Amino acid sequence: MYGVPEQWPHISALYEQAGFAHTGDTEVLYLAAVEDLPQAAQPPMAGLTCWRSVGMNGTRLSAMLGAEVIGYVEVEVFEEGERRSRSAGWADVGNLHVAEPYRRRGVATWLLGQAAVWLRLAQVSRLLNYASLHDPEPGARDESGYRALLAATGFHELTRTRRGWTRAPRPAP
Repeated sequence: MYGVPEQWPHISALYEQAGFAHTGDTEVLYLAAVEDLPQAAQPPMAGLTCWRSVGMNGTRLSAMLGAEVIGYVEVEVFEEGERRSRSAGWADVGNLHVAEPYRRRGVATWLLGQAAVWLRLAQVSRLLNYASLHDPEPGARDESGYRALLAATGFHELTRTRRGWTRAPRPAP
């Protein structure tokens, strides 16, 4: 776990009493039933195909337009006991990316549909995903569009975790 989940207000209070302040971002954890993800349909543009490979964070499903990778999703199936004692049937999204010129054209939704097919074959019924609620650093990526995509494709907010707690240095005696 990274940070303090909203279900632990007593821990946040202890941090604050000790002089810590929440100065980082808030991560939103989403959950979807794989059956609720978009159905694998026709590609949203002519010539788009799906290529499966090994990614940094699990199985990578790439949206290929000719020889160009225009987007990808990586899904990792949890092994029994890896993160939860009863994790069979769970996976998470390690990465979901679509190149800027192809955004808002259905590519990410189509990729999630391709991932759903793959996850059903692996007998996965639940898929986790994550997004930042706000970006505290200037120039940081705004994830409001990503959060809207998750809501539109079957994901539901599960919890929020406040990450990044700092404590001001105490003055020297």
